[in-house]
Amino acid sequence: MSYIILSAIVIIFSYVYELLKNTGRLSRGARVLFCGVICFALCLFAGLRTDYNDTSTYIYDFEHTTSDFASILAGKFSLSRVYLFKIWQYVIYHYISSSPIVFLFLSAMVFVCPSISLIDKYSKNFTLSIILFMFGGMYLFSLAGLKQAMATGVIMMGLPKLFEKKYFTYYLFCILSLGFHAYSIFFLILPLLGSEVFNKRTIIFCISVVVVGALLSLFSSAITTIIDFLGKDVEEETLLSGSVNMLRALVFMVPLALTIIGRKNLSIATSYEKWLLKIGVLSSIFMVLALFGNPILFGRIPQYFLIGIVVTLPLLISKAFSKRDQLLILFIAVLCYIIFGVYSLYIDGAFVEDIFRLTWF
Repeated sequence: MSYIILSAIVIIFSYVYELLKNTGRLSRGARVLFCGVICFALCLFAGLRTDYNDTSTYIYDFEHTTSDFASILAGKFSLSRVYLFKIWQYVIYHYISSSPIVFLFLSAMVFVCPSISLIDKYSKNFTLSIILFMFGGMYLFSLAGLKQAMATGVIMMGLPKLFEKKYFTYYLFCILSLGFHAYSIFFLILPLLGSEVFNKRTIIFCISVVVVGALLSLFSSAITTIIDFLGKDVEEETLLSGSVNMLRALVFMVPLALTIIGRKNLSIATSYEKWLLKIGVLSSIFMVLALFGNPILFGRIPQYFLIGIVVTLPLLISKAFSKRDQLLILFIAVLCYIIFGVYSLYIDGAFVEDIFRLTWF
C-alpha cells in the first residue's frame, strides 16, 4: 500500500508540474525544483526500504563493508565482480555515512535522477511517462536490483551523448556501467545498429534474438559460454528452466506493435526520438527472448531498455492513432498500466504484508 501512496503523490505532483510547464511561464529554476522534489520522494522511498527482493542482502553487505580497499581489486579480473559498485559502497561507508538509509538513498539517485531528467527532456507527455515509470515496472525493478538499477542509471547519463553522435563519450559511460552490472554490456551494440528505428541491421538483430530464443536449446552451450565470460557460473539446465510471466511479456509487446503500426509516421521523428524508439523496440525484443528461457537471467535484460518505452509511448500513441481517438487511447493506456502495476504488487504480496518494510525516523 505504501507504494500506491507514493505513486499517487508522484503522479499528482507530476500532473501539476506538466500543467504549469505547458503554460510556458515556468522558469528553469522552477522546473529543476519540481523535478528535484519528484526525485527526492522516489529516492527517499528507496532509501527507507529495508526489504524487497535483494535489499536485505545489499544492506548486510554494506554494513559489513571491508576496511581494506585493496581487497576490492584483489584476485582474478571478472566483470561480475562489479568493482565500481564495491568502490561506491566503500566510499559511502567510510567517507559519507555508515547508515544503510544514506547508502540506498544515494544509490537510488544514480538511477532516479537520470530517469526523471530523460522523461522531462524528451517525453511528449510527462505525466503518462511517470505513470509508466511507476506502474510499468521500471522504478519497482530498481528497488529489487540495486546494481542493475545503478548500471542503467549510468547508461541513461550517456544516452544524450549518443543522441548527439558523441559515440566515444557514450562508450565511456557504457564502460563505467559495466562496473555496476555486467548486463549493461548489451548497450555496446546500440550505436552499431544505427539511428533509424527499422533499418536492416536492427531488423536482422531483432530476428536473430527471436531465433535464438525459439531455438534456445541449440544455442545453450554458446550462451552459457558467454555468461561464463561475464563471470557467472550457470548450468545449461538453469538456462532453459522457466519463462517470464506471459502478461508481463504482452505489456512489453504493445509498444512494439504501436511502433510497427505507426512506422510510416515515425519517419519524420527527430534523431533522439528514433534512438529512444529503437531502445524501446529492443526492450520488447529482449522480452520475447525471456519467454523461452530463465526469467531471472533473461527477464532482466529488457529492464535496461525500458526507458525507451517509458519516454516514447506518448509519441507512439500520437503517431499510431488519429487525434479523435488519442484521448481515449491515453485513458486506456493509463488504466491498463495502473492495473498491471497493481497486479505486479499483488503478485509480490504487497496487499498482504509490508514488502518494503520502510524505516521511519
